[in-house]
Amino acid sequence: MRKNELLDTLDTSHADLLGSLTGLTQEQMIQPGVIGVWSVKDTLAHLVAWEAEVVTALNQAQNRQVPSIIHIEDVDEWNEIQYHVNAERHLEAIQADLTSVHKMLRHMIEDFDERLLTDNRCYSWMEGEPLWFLVEDAVVLHEQEHAGEIRAWREQQGF
Repeated sequence: MRKNELLDTLDTSHADLLGSLTGLTQEQMIQPGVIGVWSVKDTLAHLVAWEAEVVTALNQAQNRQVPSIIHIEDVDEWNEIQYHVNAERHLEAIQADLTSVHKMLRHMIEDFDERLLTDNRCYSWMEGEPLWFLVEDAVVLHEQEHAGEIRAWREQQGF
């Protein structure tokens, strides 16, 4: 995937995620049960945490370091830790972080050398995949998955 396609895909998935929130009240967004015990707020905090990890990974890759995201062995445990880190944070702060980290990720991708994003031989730790695959997997597909779950929950709740 070329850089401009990745940016377009990233923007589309982010817009879809935001669209899944349209019309929800603050009370609805903090109501548990969207994904397990997670609320919409918790789900957004989860996505922010992963997107921030991808930003860090791109920065580490640019500095010829193996990204720390590669060393996350137990994703469920990592998610649980992030849930507890963010549980007491206010919805508005998480929404602001969602906007900020998306802008930061876009900026990182825009500034990244296209060959380093698209050549599957650049990073051995990517195990034969190009770097854009990490962004697609950890951000784009992740946002799409959770936007779908939010929509399903809304339908079930009649929101």
